[in-house]
Amino acid sequence: MLLASPLSEAQRTPKVRTRPADETDAQIIHSLYRATPGYFEIISIPIPTLEEVRTDLATTAADPRRQVELVLTAEGPSSAPPEGPAAALEDPVTGLQVAGYLDYKLDYPEQGDATVNLLLIVPWLQSQGIGAACERDLEQRLNGRTRRLLASIYGSNPRARRFWERLGYSFAIDAKPILDWYAKLLK
Repeated sequence: MLLASPLSEAQRTPKVRTRPADETDAQIIHSLYRATPGYFEIISIPIPTLEEVRTDLATTAADPRRQVELVLTAEGPSSAPPEGPAAALEDPVTGLQVAGYLDYKLDYPEQGDATVNLLLIVPWLQSQGIGAACERDLEQRLNGRTRRLLASIYGSNPRARRFWERLGYSFAIDAKPILDWYAKLLK
């Protein structure tokens, strides 16, 4: 009888990379937003329009501290993505699957901090380790440049709170009723 050996951490962790997003990616980001209506329900705002996404990306380009990135993976979903506007997206630059969106700001709220404003993974790829792999990648990229990484959790979102806590973050700042911030000191 052959026994399967347990998977190593590297084998269980999906391969994730990011690439900077800009105004040319507005349609992709808008499609990601449309695929994740539950997030916008939690924060009690309508899904941004394509024009609002374009405006936000233009504003981002003017702020050297703010970074926005597409989260990409070569991994296929464990469940089929929906059809229509929420269907699986392919990044035209890399040919990889667009799994989500990362928005963070350097030196905010204080010098030496970085704050993740949004880490959004499409529903059919959630709970597969993509968000955690993205966070670990960001942590490695910021290590030595940032002393503390914060995550802002908007609205009442216990799932997001558990996600960040599993990654070693702890409650840091109460800004209720709108958000809570969780933080992790970097080495």
